[in-house]
Amino acid sequence: MKKYDFLSGIKSWQTLTAVLPIVILAACSNTNPQPKGDTEIKGKLNNGNGGSVYLDLMSTQGFVPVDTAVMDEKGEFTMNLDVKEPGFYRLKTSDRSFATLILTGKEKAIVNGDASNLSNTYTVEGSPDSKIFWEISQASAKNYKSRDSLQMVLQTFANTHQNDPAAIQSMNKALEEQYFSLVAAHNKYLSNLVEKNGSSLAALAAIQQLPSEDYLPLYFKLDESLFAKYPNSEYVKMFHQDVVNKKKLANGAEAPEITMNTPDGKALSLSSLKGKVVLVDFWASWCGPCRQENPNVVKAYNKYNPKGFDIFSVSLDSDLEKWKMAIQKDNLTWKNHVCDFKGWQTSVVKQYDFKGIPYNVLLDKEGKIIAKNLRGEALEAKLAEIFK
Repeated sequence: MKKYDFLSGIKSWQTLTAVLPIVILAACSNTNPQPKGDTEIKGKLNNGNGGSVYLDLMSTQGFVPVDTAVMDEKGEFTMNLDVKEPGFYRLKTSDRSFATLILTGKEKAIVNGDASNLSNTYTVEGSPDSKIFWEISQASAKNYKSRDSLQMVLQTFANTHQNDPAAIQSMNKALEEQYFSLVAAHNKYLSNLVEKNGSSLAALAAIQQLPSEDYLPLYFKLDESLFAKYPNSEYVKMFHQDVVNKKKLANGAEAPEITMNTPDGKALSLSSLKGKVVLVDFWASWCGPCRQENPNVVKAYNKYNPKGFDIFSVSLDSDLEKWKMAIQKDNLTWKNHVCDFKGWQTSVVKQYDFKGIPYNVLLDKEGKIIAKNLRGEALEAKLAEIFK
């Protein structure tokens, strides 16, 4: 069953209460428990009688054990620790059942929930940043679940109307409006939260759900605020570096050079197309949403190429024949096709800072970035504006 493009690239909402997007988690490491201090975590967990609850620091180097407590017969527990540097913590009863906390020092956090399913049942009070993170998780879970429901409706409808493409397209269009309404509402919620809580580490969990191409000034603003308050935080340093990279790709910046081989093995550079408006299109033969988007790209090329528009297609393929067959089958008739056959390990992923395909960057005649991730009608509208 194919995945229709307006539903492609959706993150699983279930992970949002369980994973901090900004932190790269590696293998577990061991350390001695921190000394007792003025930060307190206590709570009552149903179904936790007599079991243990553990606190780990979510370091960029891995999960670092911090403290352990045994719950009494009522599931009640208390921890006291010294928080030397504000950070993200994981309070867990198992690796699949945990609550995410943000501790900055001197909190009196109260965590309640079900010990067997803490990720989806916990509540937190007494820790302002933890509470903001919890609110983000709840709102995100609800919104992504609604989007998943739309996908299920469309897939069910398509399965029962396989011989009626027109009906499927009509349903797709109807659901598309609802889908983008959900996206817009959630983006507004997240951006407002970041504006209001720009000095909270919890804002990192919100900003990373917002597309940087649409919210770059907000990324810059949050980076400045957090870096001023937490200059030594490993999380903030990581985010700061990410923002520095994004600034290099901001509208008006010169596009990084790309030089790879064409299907016939000849080197071709992006800079060779200066003098034209160029769409740098990242795709792959194995990418379903990319193949579904290709007709829109072809349509734009056919309409605007005579006016000075061209396409530089960069494939994340690893198989030459499959790449060449997809070019032919999808009628990608322009000559500028390149690939280094390294898949996601290709250098352009970091150069252009994208995490999914299809993805594209539109350049002006001087090779400077003027827009990113234009698909379907958005690409057509932008080109119409340029070539009016």
